[in-house]
Amino acid sequence: MYDVRTANPVDLEAVIALVTRLQQEPAHRVAFHGETPQEVAEELAAIEPGWPACAVVAADRNGRVRGVLSVEVDHGQRRAYLYGPYVDVPANHPAAGNLWQATADSMLDQARWLPAMAGVHTLELFGHRENRLLADFATRHGFTAAMSTRCYTLTAAPLRSLLVRNTPDDRVVPLPADPAVRAAVSALHDRCFPGAPTTGAQLVTGDRHTVVVLAGEKGLLGYAAGYTQAEEYYVDMVGVAEDARSCGVGRSLVRRLLGELSGADGVRDRAAALIRTGNDASERMFTKLGFELAEELVSYQADVTRAHRRAV
Repeated sequence: MYDVRTANPVDLEAVIALVTRLQQEPAHRVAFHGETPQEVAEELAAIEPGWPACAVVAADRNGRVRGVLSVEVDHGQRRAYLYGPYVDVPANHPAAGNLWQATADSMLDQARWLPAMAGVHTLELFGHRENRLLADFATRHGFTAAMSTRCYTLTAAPLRSLLVRNTPDDRVVPLPADPAVRAAVSALHDRCFPGAPTTGAQLVTGDRHTVVVLAGEKGLLGYAAGYTQAEEYYVDMVGVAEDARSCGVGRSLVRRLLGELSGADGVRDRAAALIRTGNDASERMFTKLGFELAEELVSYQADVTRAHRRAV
């Protein structure tokens, strides 16, 4: 059994190396993290109020970091996203599965007592479909599979071709300051993505997302929102009004969004989007743009308050 403790700033370099290595294997991959040291470092740096205060690590008898669980808390929704658990178990260990689960359980127990977790009602996990360790961990701790998604990517030459040959629809523009347009985007977002981590109000007032919109004679037809990460452009959301679907609106929005991200943040070799399984229209839209299926992911959700009531 590894020793589990709250993270220290000096652990960061070892944690980035550990996560980067395990992210290369679908059997260990957690979808909240990227796959390169730059992506992992960027994601951990964005955790508020600071990564060490929102993480626990597991160390072996020599003090080497062999596991980590980080949490990102949305206090507005009383929700915590679990970046992990990651446990590095030697391949020849006689009880590798038991060691992984025991360490993961201990890290979750300690993470729940972090000050940042005060008031959290919901926990979320998100991992590769082949990460059976995570699936078993989720079942044991009362998580249920909330939804499955597919990751589509556009890489290398096809992405460059789309950006270079992109003839933007001049009706698609960056989100204007007009309060009426912003209110319409917020309302459409909340209709299209109820319960999403980012609410409509946060989307139009925050600075994380780049947002583009397309308006017609009768009002807003749709919007797309995304941001640039260390290694990729990420298309986070595409919302199209109910009476404007299947008309190419989504493709026009994504093209303009990728152009905006490229112009603002420079060249990346990949664009990615997550699509909920069963959303055939979105899969067709991204496929027509050249995106290809890269992997399937599963999210898990637990009601902490309900679990607490059962325990009491």
